Amino acid sequence: MSELIQTTERRRNIRRQLLATVSALALAGSVEIAAAADDSAGHPTIWIELGGQFEQVTTEQETYAPPFTAIQPASGSFRQGISQIPGDIQKPLDYSFGGEGKLSFEPEDTNWIFSATVRYGRSNGNKNVHRSTKPVPFTIFSNHITREDPEFADATINQSQSHAIVDFQAGRDFGLGMFGKDSRSVVNFGVRFAQFHSASQATLGLDPNNGGYKYIGTAIKFPTDNPHTFLGKIQSTRSFRGEGPSVSWDASAPFAGANSAEFTFDWGVNAAVLFGRQKASVRHQTAAYTFPRTINGYHNSNLITVYQNPAHTLPRSRTITVPNIGGMAGVSLKFPNAKVSLGYRADFFFGAMDGGIDVARKENVGFYGPFASVSVGIGG
Repeated sequence: MSELIQTTERRRNIRRQLLATVSALALAGSVEIAAAADDSAGHPTIWIELGGQFEQVTTEQETYAPPFTAIQPASGSFRQGISQIPGDIQKPLDYSFGGEGKLSFEPEDTNWIFSATVRYGRSNGNKNVHRSTKPVPFTIFSNHITREDPEFADATINQSQSHAIVDFQAGRDFGLGMFGKDSRSVVNFGVRFAQFHSASQATLGLDPNNGGYKYIGTAIKFPTDNPHTFLGKIQSTRSFRGEGPSVSWDASAPFAGANSAEFTFDWGVNAAVLFGRQKASVRHQTAAYTFPRTINGYHNSNLITVYQNPAHTLPRSRTITVPNIGGMAGVSLKFPNAKVSLGYRADFFFGAMDGGIDVARKENVGFYGPFASVSVGIGG
């Protein structure tokens, strides 16, 4: 226990030191601004940027596959692909749409830049898979009798996910024209906040055998049923929320232009260490029912419960450390007081989400895809 307390205390001390370093850098920038600022006119001092992104989301979750999903259906044609249904239906959402906003302050006669950035994305989706066979008729005493209960497999799921990333940064342009005239090379230090949330609800159903024959000896046979319908349900919510120090490098270099407009190539990399809370709550249950045979339109409505396992709710919560790295590349059309940008961006958070069912399992989270933004400069 004492080792656990010491480890927790060490993490808290490291976190305080890193955040204190960021605060000291921001304070140093403010001191230099106060010493160097004057009333002369120059480039815009405030930039407002609005944009949007279409991102592919990468994350994993353990597949909910109750034991009955391994039962082999009686029909050969129906058997193919049944075992893949639980995994296919429970794949996490692939894409998200979102927006972003950024406010930057670039004091005159200094190379300092202060900024606040917000990115948000979300997605919702549902899937439904249904496969069934045509009921197989059976023969008794030379009479053909139609059986009305088919073999079937059903699976449905509803999912949602959202993410928000907030950055507060203080940076300085150390470019000094290293990539050509009007180029920039800005090193930023700051604090990053990140929050991820996902929720899903899935239902699986299976009737693997709509009946056959029971033989007495080799000559006498009677129709039989296997009228078991198996059901499984799972509900889950998963989240991560954390913050920590961040560092990034943003650069741009002009490659074409005329008069007051120019095209620039933009690129950058970023890294952060986030300290936060990872949570997961998973609830699942299974049941099996038997239905009397339905023949020629007649149905006995009595329902027999074969088994019904109680629902298990498994809440988990723990403190974790999440490394984060990312990068971007794009092009911009830049004017003295405006800019239009297009690019591609990626961010990866390692071990951020708990993707397990009965026990915790760390899973990575990633967002990558194209973005577009418009910036307007005022002041100066």
